[in-house]
Amino acid sequence: GTTLGGRPACWAADEARKEGHGASRAIAGSEGRWMRSMPMKPLILICSQDAEFYMILNHILAVEGFASALASDSDEMLKLAGETEAQAGILDCRACNAMAEVCSRLRQDARTSALPLIASIAPGAENQHIALLKSGVDESLVRPFAPAKLLDCLRSRLSYTRLPGSRPEGPVSLSHGDIHMQIDTHHVRCNGREILLGPIEFKLLRHMLENPGKVLTRDELIEAAWPGNVYVGPRTVDVHISRLRRSLRQSSDLDAIRTVRLGGYALEFRSGSGEQD
Repeated sequence: GTTLGGRPACWAADEARKEGHGASRAIAGSEGRWMRSMPMKPLILICSQDAEFYMILNHILAVEGFASALASDSDEMLKLAGETEAQAGILDCRACNAMAEVCSRLRQDARTSALPLIASIAPGAENQHIALLKSGVDESLVRPFAPAKLLDCLRSRLSYTRLPGSRPEGPVSLSHGDIHMQIDTHHVRCNGREILLGPIEFKLLRHMLENPGKVLTRDELIEAAWPGNVYVGPRTVDVHISRLRRSLRQSSDLDAIRTVRLGGYALEFRSGSGEQD
């Protein structure tokens, strides 16, 4: 079978090259230009300095319906996470880099503290496994491994599929006005159109759907959407609410989120632009 990190996986890079400049456009996409071209595909950030490694992963992910973007270091990862609705990150861990430090920095930043992170560990870098776990990585896969294993990890972390016979805690779906959320599959529709949200925006919207009409303070929203060991300032909440509001407005002319000065935010449909941040 095909493996990632072993010689058989090179077919993926060959396939990517056959697509002409597709891989080059994808790599250039890390600057953000691709964002508007395929907004509905779940975006996976890949932290690596190896273009061929990225091309292989880009092809594997594209075949399975994912979009990807390349980041060479933690600074680029944080920049992309702030500009996009990234769903997960893959870290190219090698003996010559310190990917645990990258992971630690991502976990300490509010933009990426809840982002699922998967480490792809190259031969010779197995000794970094413990450091990666301590830094907060969610999954570690030692190369070579079958692409299906990586895809299973992604789907599991993103809740796109649920194990047979398992039952989610609480309601399976939530609705308010034109917004419908399927919790077990992470699907959100607004005015009949599917919208793609990042992990933080999804948690914020879920908490609002669970408390429609209630004015939620920033502290309440922080507790609902961020890990407890990460400092999150009020302005960070405002930024993510603005992104959530913008995503909802792509499918509806109504303003679903009301800003309450000195209070917080409330989910309620009303016409007009209303008071903004």
